[in-house]
Amino acid sequence: MKYNSTVVLEDVSFSAKPGILYVMLGPNGSGKTTLLHCLSRLLAPTQGVIRINSVSICAFSQTSFAQKISLIPQERTDIFPFSVIDIVVMGRTPFLRFSECPGKKEYALAYEALQTLDIEYLAQRNFNRISGGERQLVLLARALVQNPDILLLDEPTNHLDFAHQHQLMRQIKNLCKEKNLLAIATMHNPNLAARFADEVLLLRKGRLLAKGSVPEMMTANQLSELYDIDTVLVHAQDKSRIFFPR
Repeated sequence: MKYNSTVVLEDVSFSAKPGILYVMLGPNGSGKTTLLHCLSRLLAPTQGVIRINSVSICAFSQTSFAQKISLIPQERTDIFPFSVIDIVVMGRTPFLRFSECPGKKEYALAYEALQTLDIEYLAQRNFNRISGGERQLVLLARALVQNPDILLLDEPTNHLDFAHQHQLMRQIKNLCKEKNLLAIATMHNPNLAARFADEVLLLRKGRLLAKGSVPEMMTANQLSELYDIDTVLVHAQDKSRIFFPR
């Protein structure tokens, strides 16, 4: 993948399975968001092919592709002052005919998604007036209503406080298991990746250094190489892994 003459992704190849939460880790500028945008068709790779069940993503119509893949971007506030329930209902857009308005069925599905995430109390609130953590959960509810096979998340915990980071990642992890959902998320926090990911992809300077399970990828040596900083691993009492720069 190139931007003009600058190569930002090269020789990146991997496969992914339903029911698994994949987390991409890497320094700033390593190509994580670019890769996510290629997977979501926001960018077209200059080389290579991305496939869903052996079919190139370029072969899907815009509607059928939107029914299969949902992207949750980094949290934003620059939208019209819609209510939360209306934001969630927008997830049904790929299933509506041209000029068709959402009806009772769509609103019922939206409310059900809010209930699944325990945020139905937000339904009539102004989306721009709720907290960052609540907004991310609302966007996750919108993705649920879309009922995708694949969920892509660009730094979903960015700007969230400690509690909301864990709440959001726990919900995503549960959805992967309960709905057999394939989720791929970019992250900066290796400790969250170690706690919630099933598989980890390590990207550096546009290349995939390694991909594998948390025990294989989340080691002091791997993270030291990835971030170019001496890293220490501490095992918590519950056997979870916590990393610190030395």
